[in-house]
Amino acid sequence: MDDRAPSIIPESQSSPASLDVEILQVRQQIQSLTHHRAALTAALLSSPSSQTLLARAKAQPSPSPHVTTFEKRMKEQGRQNVQNSYRICAGATMFESHDPDPNAVDEGRIVGVRIEVFNRRTRTFRSPYYLLLNRPNPGSSSLRVHRHTVPQCIPLQHLVSKYLPSLTPSDGKPSGPQNVARLVRDLRRELISYHLRQDAIVTIGEHRSLGVDGEQQIGVKEVKVVDAENRDMRIEWEDRTVGRVVIDNNGNLEKVVVLNHKRTRLREKERSIFHAKTIGKLAQILI
Repeated sequence: MDDRAPSIIPESQSSPASLDVEILQVRQQIQSLTHHRAALTAALLSSPSSQTLLARAKAQPSPSPHVTTFEKRMKEQGRQNVQNSYRICAGATMFESHDPDPNAVDEGRIVGVRIEVFNRRTRTFRSPYYLLLNRPNPGSSSLRVHRHTVPQCIPLQHLVSKYLPSLTPSDGKPSGPQNVARLVRDLRRELISYHLRQDAIVTIGEHRSLGVDGEQQIGVKEVKVVDAENRDMRIEWEDRTVGRVVIDNNGNLEKVVVLNHKRTRLREKERSIFHAKTIGKLAQILI
């Protein structure tokens, strides 16, 4: 009698590529089920029927200890729903703050802007970005950037020079009209575009299965970003084929170059990739 535990490994030996695909599929299922569970939990805790059942349970002479836990979870979900509603409806909000520095200009008064960016890949909000403005000349309403948390790869200085012209040394007045609303709108657009490109590139890297041959699928060996703005992407296949993809600010594919190991351009492969038009659709092709 054989007392050994039964093996869960099939008799047929799978190739490393097929095992990678199976592992990737399991990870996708886990991620999808986790998101689905979180969505069902939020819907259950936010349902009016759940509130009615909670009220009935609390009215009982000796309610279960689970009622208190459920009530706490419902209140937390309610606060989260309100916060999400504000963050979704108001992608950029303004607030007033104060600079504790005793030598700060304009008595330390600061106008702050909070910019929200949603992560579609993880279905969560990212940490907000902040833009703090002050008035260097108390007698003028002109603003300048005091502090910010915007990444260096975002062309903030270009937007500031465009929408918040600097003050002239002679009279302390701006050299042109200032438009804070346009500054915030374009800055938020830059941030969203940056993260959309980043998410698409991360998704491509996680699903390295693009084939450069219509009949024989050749896996992608490496996907990486060449520049800090997530505009230049390098793709390397297992057969040493290398592709470079340039992405514009709107997520559209500007240029595509694919070279084989002999440094010969593969025009047909370039057209097949460029046909995706956008980085988002390219990620779907690569998956």
